[in-house]
Amino acid sequence: MNYLQLVQRLKRKCRVTGAVPVTLANQPEEILRLADWINEAWMDIQNTRPDWRFMRGSVSFPTTLSKATYSLAEILALDATFTAFGNWKTDTFRNYLTAAGNTSEIFMSYVPYDQWRDTYQFGGFRVSTSRPIELSYAPDFSLCLGPVPVAGYTVLGDYFKVASEMSANTDTPSLPTQFHMAIVYRAMMFYGMSEAAPEVFEEGKNEFRTVMGQIALHELPAIEMCGALA
Repeated sequence: MNYLQLVQRLKRKCRVTGAVPVTLANQPEEILRLADWINEAWMDIQNTRPDWRFMRGSVSFPTTLSKATYSLAEILALDATFTAFGNWKTDTFRNYLTAAGNTSEIFMSYVPYDQWRDTYQFGGFRVSTSRPIELSYAPDFSLCLGPVPVAGYTVLGDYFKVASEMSANTDTPSLPTQFHMAIVYRAMMFYGMSEAAPEVFEEGKNEFRTVMGQIALHELPAIEMCGALA
Protein backbone atom coordinates (compact mmCIF):
# COMPACT_ATOMS: atom_id res chain seq x y z
CA MET A 1 0.00 0.00 0.00
CA ASN A 2 1.14 3.54 -0.68
CA TYR A 3 0.72 6.52 1.63
CA LEU A 4 -2.77 7.39 0.36
CA GLN A 5 -3.96 3.79 0.56
CA LEU A 6 -2.66 3.46 4.11
CA VAL A 7 -4.61 6.54 5.15
CA GLN A 8 -7.73 5.20 3.41
CA ARG A 9 -7.38 1.88 5.24
CA LEU A 10 -6.87 3.64 8.58
CA LYS A 11 -10.02 5.71 7.98
CA ARG A 12 -12.07 2.56 7.42
CA LYS A 13 -10.56 0.68 10.36
CA CYS A 14 -11.30 3.60 12.69
CA ARG A 15 -14.80 4.06 11.22
CA VAL A 16 -14.20 7.75 10.53
CA THR A 17 -17.19 9.26 8.73
CA GLY A 18 -17.01 11.26 5.52
CA ALA A 19 -15.83 10.68 1.98
CA VAL A 20 -12.78 8.51 1.38
CA PRO A 21 -9.94 10.82 0.26
CA VAL A 22 -8.55 10.37 -3.26
CA THR A 23 -5.57 12.60 -2.49
CA LEU A 24 -3.85 13.87 0.63
CA ALA A 25 -3.53 17.42 -0.71
CA ASN A 26 -5.86 20.13 0.59
CA GLN A 27 -7.71 17.79 2.94
CA PRO A 28 -9.68 18.73 6.09
CA GLU A 29 -8.02 18.49 9.47
CA GLU A 30 -9.50 15.06 10.23
CA ILE A 31 -7.83 13.46 7.20
CA LEU A 32 -4.56 15.28 7.88
CA ARG A 33 -4.53 13.86 11.40
CA LEU A 34 -4.97 10.34 10.00
CA ALA A 35 -2.09 11.01 7.61
CA ASP A 36 0.07 12.25 10.50
CA TRP A 37 -0.68 9.12 12.51
CA ILE A 38 0.27 6.91 9.56
CA ASN A 39 3.62 8.70 9.33
CA GLU A 40 4.17 8.51 13.08
CA ALA A 41 3.43 4.79 12.98
CA TRP A 42 5.83 4.26 10.06
CA MET A 43 8.60 6.22 11.83
CA ASP A 44 7.96 4.25 15.01
CA ILE A 45 8.36 0.90 13.21
CA GLN A 46 11.54 2.00 11.45
CA ASN A 47 13.10 3.22 14.70
CA THR A 48 12.20 0.08 16.66
CA ARG A 49 15.40 -1.64 15.50
CA PRO A 50 18.69 -0.38 14.02
CA ASP A 51 19.20 -3.50 11.91
CA TRP A 52 16.00 -4.10 9.93
CA ARG A 53 16.77 -5.81 6.62
CA PHE A 54 14.29 -3.59 4.81
CA MET A 55 16.38 -0.56 5.81
CA ARG A 56 19.66 -1.96 4.51
CA GLY A 57 21.37 -0.63 1.40
CA SER A 58 24.64 -1.14 -0.50
CA VAL A 59 27.24 1.28 -1.80
CA SER A 60 30.38 1.13 -3.92
CA PHE A 61 32.93 3.74 -4.93
CA PRO A 62 36.44 3.93 -6.44
CA THR A 63 39.52 4.82 -4.42
CA THR A 64 41.50 7.96 -5.17
CA LEU A 65 45.28 8.15 -4.88
CA SER A 66 46.36 9.41 -1.43
CA LYS A 67 42.77 10.06 -0.32
CA ALA A 68 42.14 8.27 2.96
CA THR A 69 38.72 9.64 3.95
CA TYR A 70 35.48 9.86 1.96
CA SER A 71 32.62 12.03 3.24
CA LEU A 72 28.98 11.06 2.83
CA ALA A 73 28.56 13.78 0.19
CA GLU A 74 31.60 12.54 -1.73
CA ILE A 75 30.35 8.96 -1.65
CA LEU A 76 26.93 10.08 -2.89
CA ALA A 77 28.65 11.86 -5.79
CA LEU A 78 30.32 8.56 -6.69
CA ASP A 79 27.25 6.34 -6.19
CA ALA A 80 23.85 7.98 -6.74
CA THR A 81 22.05 5.02 -5.12
CA PHE A 82 23.59 5.93 -1.76
CA THR A 83 20.67 7.71 -0.08
CA ALA A 84 19.07 8.20 3.34
CA PHE A 85 22.23 7.14 5.19
CA GLY A 86 21.78 6.15 8.83
CA ASN A 87 24.77 4.04 9.93
CA TRP A 88 27.49 1.83 8.48
CA LYS A 89 27.37 -1.98 8.64
CA THR A 90 31.07 -2.27 9.24
CA ASP A 91 31.40 -6.05 8.87
CA THR A 92 30.36 -6.03 5.18
CA PHE A 93 33.19 -4.10 3.52
CA ARG A 94 35.56 -5.46 0.91
CA ASN A 95 37.48 -4.13 -2.09
CA TYR A 96 38.79 -5.38 -5.39
CA LEU A 97 41.17 -4.22 -8.08
CA THR A 98 38.80 -2.46 -10.45
CA ALA A 99 40.63 -3.60 -13.59
CA ALA A 100 40.66 -7.24 -12.47
CA GLY A 101 37.06 -7.40 -11.22
CA ASN A 102 35.56 -9.37 -8.35
CA THR A 103 38.05 -12.22 -8.63
CA SER A 104 40.58 -10.01 -6.81
CA GLU A 105 38.21 -9.19 -3.95
CA ILE A 106 39.38 -9.16 -0.32
CA PHE A 107 37.56 -8.44 2.94
CA MET A 108 38.34 -5.30 4.94
CA SER A 109 38.54 -5.35 8.73
CA TYR A 110 36.92 -2.68 10.89
CA VAL A 111 39.03 -0.83 13.47
CA PRO A 112 37.90 1.90 15.90
CA TYR A 113 38.42 5.45 14.66
CA ASP A 114 41.12 6.37 17.19
CA GLN A 115 43.09 3.24 16.29
CA TRP A 116 42.78 4.05 12.57
CA ARG A 117 43.87 7.67 13.19
CA ASP A 118 46.86 6.73 15.35
CA THR A 119 47.98 4.14 12.80
CA TYR A 120 47.37 5.60 9.36
CA GLN A 121 47.35 9.32 10.12
CA PHE A 122 50.67 9.46 11.90
CA GLY A 123 54.09 10.33 10.56
CA GLY A 124 55.13 8.67 7.33
CA PHE A 125 52.00 6.51 7.18
CA ARG A 126 50.09 9.63 6.08
CA VAL A 127 51.84 9.54 2.69
CA SER A 128 52.56 5.82 2.37
CA THR A 129 49.98 4.47 -0.09
CA SER A 130 48.92 0.88 -0.64
CA ARG A 131 45.87 -1.32 -1.07
CA PRO A 132 43.46 -0.58 1.80
CA ILE A 133 42.82 -3.53 4.12
CA GLU A 134 41.10 -1.81 7.05
CA LEU A 135 38.38 0.77 7.50
CA SER A 136 36.82 2.94 10.14
CA TYR A 137 34.50 5.91 10.19
CA ALA A 138 35.00 9.40 11.59
CA PRO A 139 32.65 11.21 13.98
CA ASP A 140 30.87 12.68 10.93
CA PHE A 141 30.52 9.13 9.48
CA SER A 142 33.10 9.72 6.73
CA LEU A 143 34.63 6.40 5.71
CA CYS A 144 38.31 6.11 6.57
CA LEU A 145 40.53 3.64 4.69
CA GLY A 146 43.87 2.25 5.77
CA PRO A 147 46.51 2.13 4.56
CA VAL A 148 46.04 5.37 2.61
CA PRO A 149 44.88 3.93 -0.71
CA VAL A 150 46.27 4.04 -4.18
CA ALA A 151 43.87 4.57 -7.08
CA GLY A 152 42.32 1.71 -9.00
CA TYR A 153 40.39 -0.14 -6.30
CA THR A 154 36.63 -0.36 -5.80
CA VAL A 155 35.33 -0.36 -2.23
CA LEU A 156 31.89 -1.79 -1.49
CA GLY A 157 29.83 -2.40 1.61
CA ASP A 158 26.43 -2.02 3.25
CA TYR A 159 24.73 0.57 5.43
CA PHE A 160 21.44 1.05 7.23
CA LYS A 161 19.14 3.85 6.15
CA VAL A 162 17.73 6.54 8.39
CA ALA A 163 14.01 6.52 9.19
CA SER A 164 12.03 8.74 6.82
CA GLU A 165 8.45 9.92 6.48
CA MET A 166 6.14 9.65 3.48
CA SER A 167 4.87 12.81 1.79
CA ALA A 168 3.47 12.10 -1.68
CA ASN A 169 0.30 10.06 -2.30
CA THR A 170 2.28 7.32 -4.03
CA ASP A 171 5.15 7.07 -1.53
CA THR A 172 5.43 3.43 -0.47
CA PRO A 173 7.07 2.09 2.71
CA SER A 174 10.17 -0.04 2.20
CA LEU A 175 8.64 -2.57 4.58
CA PRO A 176 7.63 -5.74 2.66
CA THR A 177 4.08 -5.44 1.36
CA GLN A 178 2.69 -8.30 3.43
CA PHE A 179 3.47 -6.35 6.60
CA HIS A 180 2.05 -2.94 5.65
CA MET A 181 -0.93 -3.41 7.96
CA ALA A 182 1.47 -3.02 10.90
CA ILE A 183 1.56 0.69 10.05
CA VAL A 184 -2.24 0.87 10.10
CA TYR A 185 -2.50 -1.04 13.39
CA ARG A 186 0.07 1.22 15.09
CA ALA A 187 -1.77 4.29 13.77
CA MET A 188 -5.01 2.88 15.20
CA MET A 189 -3.39 3.01 18.61
CA PHE A 190 -2.60 6.71 18.14
CA TYR A 191 -6.17 7.32 17.00
CA GLY A 192 -7.63 5.40 19.93
CA MET A 193 -5.59 7.35 22.47
CA SER A 194 -6.45 10.71 20.90
CA GLU A 195 -10.16 10.02 20.39
CA ALA A 196 -10.81 8.09 23.62
CA ALA A 197 -11.75 5.02 21.57
CA PRO A 198 -10.47 2.07 23.66
CA GLU A 199 -11.95 -0.54 21.31
CA VAL A 200 -9.92 0.90 18.39
CA PHE A 201 -6.80 1.10 20.54
CA GLU A 202 -7.11 -2.50 21.74
CA GLU A 203 -7.70 -3.89 18.26
CA GLY A 204 -4.70 -1.98 16.97
CA LYS A 205 -2.49 -3.06 19.88
CA ASN A 206 -3.32 -6.75 19.57
CA GLU A 207 -2.92 -6.88 15.80
CA PHE A 208 0.23 -4.73 15.88
CA ARG A 209 1.89 -7.10 18.35
CA THR A 210 1.14 -10.08 16.11
CA VAL A 211 2.40 -8.48 12.91
CA MET A 212 5.54 -7.07 14.58
CA GLY A 213 6.42 -10.59 15.67
CA GLN A 214 6.13 -11.70 12.05
CA ILE A 215 8.27 -8.77 10.88
CA ALA A 216 10.95 -9.63 13.45
CA LEU A 217 11.15 -13.21 12.16
CA HIS A 218 11.35 -12.05 8.56
CA GLU A 219 13.49 -8.91 8.83
CA LEU A 220 16.02 -9.51 11.60
CA PRO A 221 19.21 -11.61 11.50
CA ALA A 222 18.72 -15.20 12.59
CA ILE A 223 19.85 -16.08 16.10
CA GLU A 224 22.85 -18.43 15.93
CA MET A 225 24.19 -20.78 18.57
CA CYS A 226 27.70 -20.03 19.77
CA GLY A 227 30.45 -22.59 19.48
CA ALA A 228 31.97 -24.66 22.23
CA LEU A 229 33.68 -22.73 25.01
CA ALA A 230 36.54 -25.22 25.25
